Amino acid sequence: MARRLKWHALAATLLAVAGCHSAPLSAPARIELNAQPNAIAVRPGDGALFITDDRSNSILWSSNQSDFRPYASLPAIAGQPNSLSQFAFLRPDALLAQRFGFGKSGALFVVSAAGEVHALSGPASGRRRLGLVSIGPGRALSSWFIKRENEPPTGGVSLVSYDLTTYAATERDLVSGLAKPVGIAVHGGALFVADQGAGEILRYDLAGLMAKPEPSHSGTAFAKIESPDLLAADASGALYTKCGAHGFCRIAPDGTVSSLADDFQDARGVAVDEPHHRVLVVDRAKGANATTSAIRAFALASSEASANH
Repeated sequence: MARRLKWHALAATLLAVAGCHSAPLSAPARIELNAQPNAIAVRPGDGALFITDDRSNSILWSSNQSDFRPYASLPAIAGQPNSLSQFAFLRPDALLAQRFGFGKSGALFVVSAAGEVHALSGPASGRRRLGLVSIGPGRALSSWFIKRENEPPTGGVSLVSYDLTTYAATERDLVSGLAKPVGIAVHGGALFVADQGAGEILRYDLAGLMAKPEPSHSGTAFAKIESPDLLAADASGALYTKCGAHGFCRIAPDGTVSSLADDFQDARGVAVDEPHHRVLVVDRAKGANATTSAIRAFALASSEASANH
């Protein structure tokens, strides 16, 4: 059943998160959702919006930013809550999606425009998977962590190489020794990792990671942020992620952190829509039966600067 979603203009006031510098941006917009969204993506070419919905364990999409419809249903695990993590476009007619898995059933899936879902064989199912970035044909980066009983979590970022004919995949760790890596983003030759457990964003040289036979145990501290989550980068190299309990922040290319809002219920997935000069972020309502989640849109800082000149 199609879900009717409406845009509502919000006030232009932007509230500063403690410890951040305020950054003026134009008024955001809002789409209210009758869903439990986590990740969001914009399809290249036509700008269609895609979200994951943990209520239906599916991916929903909208071509007009008004009506969201089912795109594909992913396999559910009996007795386990639905929890779909980041997904990414491999090409306009194919997605790569992840299941968090709660340490038992973490998985990656190729999803076609026809709604066909194929699990990749090979990646470790005991990894709780979160961030995902496609880095070219047959290759993606996946962030994950492992939690064993009372031990602190530990995680990293791996390179997943896959075959779209056989759906076989191999996984090689590029980064290890992190607390709880959630969001990842690539800009230029840099890999950025939001380590929620450590409260910071780290920077790595991606080519260097790919060339090393062993995973790296150290990255360059790029920014300190409380509770960062999923991550996205715009064309200028600025990053966007959750900050604090209710905030959403921009991290400039020099590492300066600015607050875009401090009134989120729970900021989750982020997508940059460069053609429309905006950043889209999921505001997920808390509670299993919540019905007031939303997608919120903020103007890219670069687009506002251009508009003022």
